[in-house]
Amino acid sequence: YIDEVHMLTKEAFNALLKTLEEPPEHVKFIFATTETEKVPATILSRCQRFDFRNIPTRLIAEHLKALCKAEKVKADEDALFRVARAAAGSMRDALSLLDQLLAGSDRVTDDEVIRILGTPGDERMVAIVQAVAAGKTAEALGELSAVLESGVTLTSVASALGDVFRNLMIASACGGDSELIELPEAQKQAVAELAKRFSTPVLVQAVGICQ
Repeated sequence: YIDEVHMLTKEAFNALLKTLEEPPEHVKFIFATTETEKVPATILSRCQRFDFRNIPTRLIAEHLKALCKAEKVKADEDALFRVARAAAGSMRDALSLLDQLLAGSDRVTDDEVIRILGTPGDERMVAIVQAVAAGKTAEALGELSAVLESGVTLTSVASALGDVFRNLMIASACGGDSELIELPEAQKQAVAELAKRFSTPVLVQAVGICQ
């Protein structure tokens, strides 16, 4: 198994090519890379290619839910969705985070996920955005201050706000029931309503500012 195989030198690839042309019967080579275009065509032509992509958040959440049910573990759906979202397309990362949560408790709750991840709660972020929508600067800054005092970093807040504005932008452009909105179904309607208070260009700008 050779990880990041594209980092091999030209000379190393040439030496490897001879072995690939006449491989020992008992050996199977597995090459992994994130930059396929850097692997010589002579190597690629002698391989079976499998492309792995990020798993949608919804599917990760569904798998975690099924797993918890099979293991008779109590878990809040919002918490599992937050875990899935934090995994950013990686089932392995989602399962690792779930293991961490279960190591200290027999139930997976949203509050515990927020504590482990060190991210602000969705309610706080939505409250800030609602204050922005209403033009209540002092209220928005007050909510922001409360979040920072809880120990969350400003970087995490900016990222979380960006996620909220992203979901609002998708709701504005594609509708509140879009699968592109990475939220539990129960929260999508609230997002769709809040999105009506902004124009799409303003939401695009807000996402850019948060980034």
